[in-house]
Amino acid sequence: MQKPDYQKLREQKQFSWYVAFSGNALWTLADIPIKDFYTNPDACIEAYRRGRPLLRELFGPDVPLAPVSTPMIKYGHINTLGARLNFPVGGEVSFTPVFESPEEGIKHLQKSVDFAAAGMTPFYLDFYKKMQDAFPDERVYLGWQWEGPVTTAWGLLGESFMYDLFDKPDTLRQFLQLSTASMVEFCRFFCKVENTAVLDSEPDHGRLCDDIAAMIPARMWEDFVLPYWDMYYDGPAPGRIVHCEDMIAEQLPYLEKISIIDYDPGISPKLNPKIINSTTEVPFGWRLGGFHYSSMSCQDVEDFVYQAVADGAGYVFTFIEAVMCDETTAKKVQAFIAAAKEAERLLNEGVGREEIAKRVSPTGRKKFWDHWLD
Repeated sequence: MQKPDYQKLREQKQFSWYVAFSGNALWTLADIPIKDFYTNPDACIEAYRRGRPLLRELFGPDVPLAPVSTPMIKYGHINTLGARLNFPVGGEVSFTPVFESPEEGIKHLQKSVDFAAAGMTPFYLDFYKKMQDAFPDERVYLGWQWEGPVTTAWGLLGESFMYDLFDKPDTLRQFLQLSTASMVEFCRFFCKVENTAVLDSEPDHGRLCDDIAAMIPARMWEDFVLPYWDMYYDGPAPGRIVHCEDMIAEQLPYLEKISIIDYDPGISPKLNPKIINSTTEVPFGWRLGGFHYSSMSCQDVEDFVYQAVADGAGYVFTFIEAVMCDETTAKKVQAFIAAAKEAERLLNEGVGREEIAKRVSPTGRKKFWDHWLD
């Protein structure tokens, strides 16, 4: 693929921001047990009916209503290949790896899979239909989804994946080829269910989510990351957009090698907007994590937004989570929105990012980015 003109891409792409809801905010405010939310359609429906008005009341009209979706389970694909899902009381869904070796996995992955009938897919397709019936006037999204190629391989093999990188590199490459091909086929199955030609489902809109790739040393990315990301992007993905948390600066140049047009670093403590902007030309966003709010003032939140924009972020975003569902944090979210709106207005009027940097308070200039997590 021809490398994008990144300078032109950045110039054409307008600054944006968004605030979204995590499922745990819904079930927390609606007082629905987490296990029920994941496994009982009636409970999930009730969480949306009861929780969305409470979220709107607490956070205000600038925050869009949470789109209706079946429970977001990114392990749907590996479940169809045999990974057992675990739904602990009071905890998030997890999984049990399938294969004890890549050789065992290769034998299994060479067999065809009827995704519609495999694993818990029939249960969640029925779940999906019940939610569509409950919300006939809204698009209901299917949360029975997948992880990126490296995370998928790790999910199927467990911790042996990390040893196999060094002990069985050729075998692992064959395994990755097959597991990624399976993932792409699962994506095509998903598109048929949602009746769309390309992946456009909430919340990822087709972006590749592959956090475990960040655990691969940078020197090994050309062998164990990029070829399999390419396979995904050659499938029904709408664009070369990636979410990969915990990356380091040495890995960033590979984003350009594979022509990424939008990079979401999620929670990446070894990076900040200044590092990203000086290391790669790829447009990127910067997230304020839910767990950060408790130690931040409204001024800190505003400074976070302005400094991120000043240092090159193409968009800023935050997810409302269970730990944020109180009036004090709601005010901080409003501060995030107000600062993001102001940054958007200034950029649209032609104000430079160096001028936006002046909006950061003197305390914030000392804090961001070297000391903001102290």
